[in-house]
Amino acid sequence: MKPIIIYKTKYGSSEQYASWIADALQCKAVKVEDVNLNDLLTYDVIVYVGGLYAGSVIGFKQIGKHLDVLQNKKLLLCMVGSTNPAEQEKYQHIFINNVPEQYRDIVKPFALRGNQLFSKMNIIHRLMMNVPKAMAEKIPVEQRTKDDKHFLEHYGEDIYFANRENIHEIMEYIKGLAI
Repeated sequence: MKPIIIYKTKYGSSEQYASWIADALQCKAVKVEDVNLNDLLTYDVIVYVGGLYAGSVIGFKQIGKHLDVLQNKKLLLCMVGSTNPAEQEKYQHIFINNVPEQYRDIVKPFALRGNQLFSKMNIIHRLMMNVPKAMAEKIPVEQRTKDDKHFLEHYGEDIYFANRENIHEIMEYIKGLAI
């Protein structure tokens, strides 16, 4: 099996996950802008790791436009967001919005929780964070989840969720691939 990890990151969580996955698989992690289709064709397993911004997986379009040629590869899409991965329906919605219907059965989605680094966010991303804050504030206090409470209590602070242990499911899936 010959894997490659491709990533795009804004604030570092996707790069960190890409590095951990590459280390575990003893392969390289490459920024999406540094890889081309000819490179990809030499690999059996292609793992894309990208952050979520406004419902899109950043940089995935560069890989997504080649899905027709990459159909015979094992393709994984690791979506790194601030939402708890246990909220699968939210990540499923993002997967559907980013992967064309005809390729959804060949791309395996995974959700990873990234850090919320308010100190590094640009002004647009900080303003965008007001939307989930307002949504969480509308939830009656007694109905708020642990995540809602944590988010509101620490809003505006750096919150660290990225953890090497979070890649376990991805590694198990890759180990189970028959190549």
